[in-house]
Amino acid sequence: MARGLTFENTSFEKTEFNTVHFSGCKFKNCDFYRTSFVKVLMENCSFANCRFEGSYWADVFCEDCKIIGSDFAEAVFKDFMWQDVTVLYSNFDTALFRNVFFRKTKLQNSELTNCKLQNVKFEEADLSGSNCFKTYFSHLDLTDVNIEGIVLSRDFAEFKGATISNHQAGGLIQLLGIHVKN
Repeated sequence: MARGLTFENTSFEKTEFNTVHFSGCKFKNCDFYRTSFVKVLMENCSFANCRFEGSYWADVFCEDCKIIGSDFAEAVFKDFMWQDVTVLYSNFDTALFRNVFFRKTKLQNSELTNCKLQNVKFEEADLSGSNCFKTYFSHLDLTDVNIEGIVLSRDFAEFKGATISNHQAGGLIQLLGIHVKN
């Protein structure tokens, strides 16, 4: 168990974390390029401006963590639970999410472009202000997800086949330039 440790400007490049418990750890400007996390528990940790490009995550539980300005481009997330996690201004371009559950998680003002979503679930999540261009939410229930200010393609193809609420539909109709008269 790693408890209460602080790392700054540290390279963990290509490291394999297997069956590790991180609690109350802080990482700032750290490099996790092509690092793997398998059977890992992260609780009450913070990651600021860290590089996770090409990282691999399997059987991970992340709870009550804060991630700001980090790069997860081309990362793979499998059997991953995000609970009460705040992610701001981070890049997930072309990431793969398979069997992932976002519960009470904020993914605000982040790049979620070209992501692959397979068996993903959102519960009380917040994607506000995020760029989701070419990330397709088909067959997903987004009714309790904040999608305010989300960036999509011009034809909203990303939401084809998704389930949204009446309130969310009203916001999308306005984006299309349609005026609804009462």
